[in-house]
Amino acid sequence: MNDEIRQKVTLGPLEILLDLLSLPPNGLVASFVLLAFVLVACELLRIGLTTELTRSAFVHVTICFLTVVIQSVLLGGVLVYASYRHPGRGWINLAVAFALFVVWYAAGASTRLVRKHNEGADVGFMTVGGLITFPAGIVAALLFH
Repeated sequence: MNDEIRQKVTLGPLEILLDLLSLPPNGLVASFVLLAFVLVACELLRIGLTTELTRSAFVHVTICFLTVVIQSVLLGGVLVYASYRHPGRGWINLAVAFALFVVWYAAGASTRLVRKHNEGADVGFMTVGGLITFPAGIVAALLFH
């Protein structure tokens, strides 16, 4: 197998993923669905861990990361990367991130059907997530205008 084919086989999926994470104008719906899937998966994994492994310290730390850190850092990173890849679309990307926060809130609220006392859709955690995500997006929108 020659090097060109080997490179396409190994880097192809990564290039597609990076393209989707840049929130391209012609693939915004696919990007939104991918990010919404990740947010919902984090919430489902979080509620699954809280119902099964309630006394583990490692699981507690993992749940804290799944509740706010992973999702907000991912969205903040996506906003910066998307503004870098597509200058001038930073404000549109912020609107997409806000819509993803609605999905995140809805997914968290739905976990209350499983367990009423959990951190899903907690306004405090969502505020902390917003304080991580949106300043990064605003700075990127201003820098890559």
